[in-house]
Amino acid sequence: MQTLRQSGRALCCALSLAVLWAAGCSSGRIATADAGQDSGALDADAGLSGDRSADGRDGDGPRADGDAQVGDPGADPGQPPDACPPLGPPEPPIVTVSPGQAAELRAIVSQAQAQTTILLEDGLYPMDGGDTQSRLSFEVPDVTLRSASGQPEAVVLDGGYVTGELVSIAASRITIAELTLQRAYYHPIHICGGSGDIDSVRIYRVRVIDPAEQAIKINPSYADTYADRGTVACCTIELTEAGRAQVRNSCYTGGVDAHQAWGWEVRSNTISGFWCPQGLSEHGIHFWNGCRDTLVERNTIVDCARGIGFGLGESGNGEMRAYPDDPYPGVGYIGHYDGVIRNNFIAASSADLFASDYGFDAGISLDQARGSRVLHNTVASSQPPFSSIEWRFDHTAVELGNNLVTHMLRDRGGQAELAGNVQDAAIGCFADLARGDLHLLAGCDAEDAGARLEPGACDEDIDGQLRDARPDVGADERGD
Repeated sequence: MQTLRQSGRALCCALSLAVLWAAGCSSGRIATADAGQDSGALDADAGLSGDRSADGRDGDGPRADGDAQVGDPGADPGQPPDACPPLGPPEPPIVTVSPGQAAELRAIVSQAQAQTTILLEDGLYPMDGGDTQSRLSFEVPDVTLRSASGQPEAVVLDGGYVTGELVSIAASRITIAELTLQRAYYHPIHICGGSGDIDSVRIYRVRVIDPAEQAIKINPSYADTYADRGTVACCTIELTEAGRAQVRNSCYTGGVDAHQAWGWEVRSNTISGFWCPQGLSEHGIHFWNGCRDTLVERNTIVDCARGIGFGLGESGNGEMRAYPDDPYPGVGYIGHYDGVIRNNFIAASSADLFASDYGFDAGISLDQARGSRVLHNTVASSQPPFSSIEWRFDHTAVELGNNLVTHMLRDRGGQAELAGNVQDAAIGCFADLARGDLHLLAGCDAEDAGARLEPGACDEDIDGQLRDARPDVGADERGD
């Protein structure tokens, strides 16, 4: 058995003018996006040491509040039926709000006490009064904002590209669920540390459409308090053609973007369209500047210039988090500590994307990532990317196991332990590349070609189907 071991703005998270200037979020922006296109050769057998738990997290560190569930092992293709169930009935106290009360919603949120659920009735909520009138600021823990109907598309909060942030969170155990946030001038959702560290924020079954910058931003505060152990699950995050025209600053946008965050889980989301004709978008999912123990699994990323990233550049934006246990002493700058990227579909086939400045840059990129595990992902594109999967810079030490790509793995420095990966897979192996459906068709080289991983590393596929003793390479296990 073979065992394997990878903007902030001054506006952000300001929940009152006092908080804005005293303890707002610190900047998470890198001055120039790292295009990173230079040559490199594949390093097949660089060593990696260090003991970690099966999911790449340290036993004493925080964990994401994951509630992933799996369905019938035979349910292939598609997500397991219960992977993203609607929320259950709300518990009191409950405040019900109608679209006609949109102008009052900011005050309703600010006055909510712990354990309150705010239910939004179906309809369009104009939230274009700017941040002083329309931003929903969550300062009190244990508050939920959700649709009454449980239908995300039926409740729409629209910033009209006037309000910078539609939802700002600086308290623990906030849930935003089953609604749509669209057209924020900066970030539809921004999460950062409050008066102290916060944890267990949950973004669930939310549609985030056409952000002018990153859709979901996670930052430390200016007072160096952190937002840890959160979950982004079962969301649809999309940049459309209309929204793309609103993006500024050389394509300074992206899906989920986190700085110095510990123990987040990002799972079962669909993220699409993050690219620009000029400039290079950030990733569909991006954790960097010293993030740690991130779990990224069962996501579908379609037509984004960059898919999933741990770290960015040789030194990020110059900021990093000091962890009390100093997991890699003496190494120097680390863009991402440990963590797992597994069972993701990353697809690119848009002719407009490939005709843009940077085309499809990378499916998965690992910059100064240390101890990270990249297992059973599928990266497929109709034209060559710069890299299907790449690792880069001297402090990188990662594991790549059983990944399936239509093009190449690219060594750009650092160390990678490789086993069971398949490059140059045929486009015809996949059910529907254009729609991001990368389930395997019969007769592909990936079938039964994977290396066996230790129990617990990646036992199930993207659909929750158990892998057998001869696992298929990539995110999908065809089974018999």
